[in-house]
Amino acid sequence: MPNLNHTPRLEDALCLTEAECLLIDPRAKREDLFDQCETRLEAASNLMMTLSSLDAPGTGADARDLAHVAMSCRLLLADSLDLLLAARRLSQRPVLPARKGGEHG
Repeated sequence: MPNLNHTPRLEDALCLTEAECLLIDPRAKREDLFDQCETRLEAASNLMMTLSSLDAPGTGADARDLAHVAMSCRLLLADSLDLLLAARRLSQRPVLPARKGGEHG
């Protein structure tokens, strides 16, 4: 379990759902996690749109093609869930008070 009392480090990254997971940098911004989640959901949606048109005459799709599309969608959806859960955890992390003295440049 990562220690949330210090600045997040890449070594603290963890997989939130499956064994074949997307490695999420714990230093990532919540907005970036949501953006990546949205990108993967859109890709899965596009694959499903392709899948819905594969039964048209002359497409020549076989069971192997369908399996490839299904596996791609499964991985994209699993990544999306990992990103969404990471963004939610980031939202629930307590905000540390600003350090006195301001920033030094």
